[in-house]
Amino acid sequence: MSSIRTPVTLAWLSLVCLGSSGAAQGRVLPPVRSFELPEAAPRVHGFVGRMLSVQQGESAFGDESEAEVGLGEDFPLLALRRGPRPITLGFGAQLYGRFSLGDSKSALISNDWIVELSATADLTPWVLTLRVYHESSHLGDEYEDRFDATRLDWSREVAGVWASYSRGPWRLTGGASYALIDALDLKRAGGEVGLDYRGGAIGHILGGPVRPVAGIFFEGAAATSWRIGTSAKIGLTLAGSETGREMGIGLIAHDGLSTQRQFFRNGSRYWGLELRFDL
Repeated sequence: MSSIRTPVTLAWLSLVCLGSSGAAQGRVLPPVRSFELPEAAPRVHGFVGRMLSVQQGESAFGDESEAEVGLGEDFPLLALRRGPRPITLGFGAQLYGRFSLGDSKSALISNDWIVELSATADLTPWVLTLRVYHESSHLGDEYEDRFDATRLDWSREVAGVWASYSRGPWRLTGGASYALIDALDLKRAGGEVGLDYRGGAIGHILGGPVRPVAGIFFEGAAATSWRIGTSAKIGLTLAGSETGREMGIGLIAHDGLSTQRQFFRNGSRYWGLELRFDL
């Protein structure tokens, strides 16, 4: 747990030190864009619920209906540079849980945790982000008991860089990562690329604009011999007329290796429905 406490402590100390200075006014909790993952990435920012039809199951449950809940966000904490091209220090945390709907107890299969620090430079149309994060993964108690399974010691400290370029309704994003510390001593490099489409308003509901969104996302890692996983999404978003926060509904699909780190070497194929809310 010390690896989790380190970024939390650094973020807290930064807030205390800068918050006590008069020069910090306007720098703490700046109203700027936070780091956002590609639209179709299995990891998300927001509050997400997914209903999945698993065609190739990575766990011992095999092919079945499953549900996944995700909760996470990256919050801008400190403006290192203000103005039209801000540079911001952010803090984020994410949690993902996968449940079996075919099991009478709706067994929790696994849960994954991420806590991170990030630095984002908004150089529109480019956005550059550096991330340092801790990632861990755990088997669900019901799953562990039912299948007499043993938890895989997935615990990593990872550094990564992301770059995105936006033009009109399109956004292209690429990322590269390297595990600084890895409990399993796997090969450490990884990479991702995503292409998003975000169209103009096609109508209004309750005063908020409705927009079409779509995305495709590819990821691979040296730990699994660079086998590429593909995720896709198509859907609609509705923005609140006053808050600007969005909710979205979409069809999603994934083909490749498991997105659950406990089963990272196993193949996974599913399609499903996603409901998503901004935080």
